[in-house]
Amino acid sequence: MAEVSGTGSRVVLTGGARGIGHAAALQLAARRIPLVLAVRDIERGLAARRSILQASPDASVDLLPLDLASLGSVREFAAIYADRFDPWSALVLNAGAILVPHREMTQDGFEMHLGVNHLGHFALTGLMLPLAAPNARVVTASSIAARMGRIQFHDLRWDHGYTPFRAYAASKRAGLVFARALHRKSLDERLGIRSIATHPGYAVSSERLRSARRLYERGFAHDYAAGAGPIVRAVTDPDLLGGEYLAPSGRFQTRGAPEPISVPSFADDALLSARLWRISGQLTRIAW
Repeated sequence: MAEVSGTGSRVVLTGGARGIGHAAALQLAARRIPLVLAVRDIERGLAARRSILQASPDASVDLLPLDLASLGSVREFAAIYADRFDPWSALVLNAGAILVPHREMTQDGFEMHLGVNHLGHFALTGLMLPLAAPNARVVTASSIAARMGRIQFHDLRWDHGYTPFRAYAASKRAGLVFARALHRKSLDERLGIRSIATHPGYAVSSERLRSARRLYERGFAHDYAAGAGPIVRAVTDPDLLGGEYLAPSGRFQTRGAPEPISVPSFADDALLSARLWRISGQLTRIAW
């Protein structure tokens, strides 16, 4: 597989301060790809930047504050980016709320998983689209859990029946539906954007994999560096045309090298996609 390195255009990565996002940032920086890390916690972002520069001293890594739980912060991020940086070559929608124990709401009144994992990224993409370089890529990080999720249009706030996994899985399903809808929109409207979906498999920290208490996970899990593989390939592989869904190629897609996998049928459901896109625009007040 050929790889792109040092293209000059920046990669904007949400959630690059820890976990899979940080692992992806380390690998992209090693390829001399300039990065803008969109981070909620600036102190944590500075620590992540230091670790990236320690591994790749010549890397270009900038930080910008972004709280996906606040549409005001999303708007401010896009405005600052437009003022400070050249067009981006890839926008990686990676940051996420994961299994919030008790129902929480964003500043705009959305359930936290949906608000951060989908609506915040939907708004960010719409605002950043005019700042994209030709043939730029939007990479949406979904999850294995997307197959088990159900988007409850009648109760998007989860006023009834909230559980962390159900809300998380629904938000990741929404992300995958969004990625596919953006791919079709780009083709239909000639936006020049390649929309690629990914999921990391079952990724955990290296420390957890080494733990004697977690021996059972070693047979089906991999570390964050491997889990970042689908994102890195989605950003760097010149043979990807858009519309792909990249995930680990091993059994049950929990680990292994990143490869294109079949797209679940729900992700291309025309009625579901149209409804989600319309409601996302209405809720964020960013129609695009």
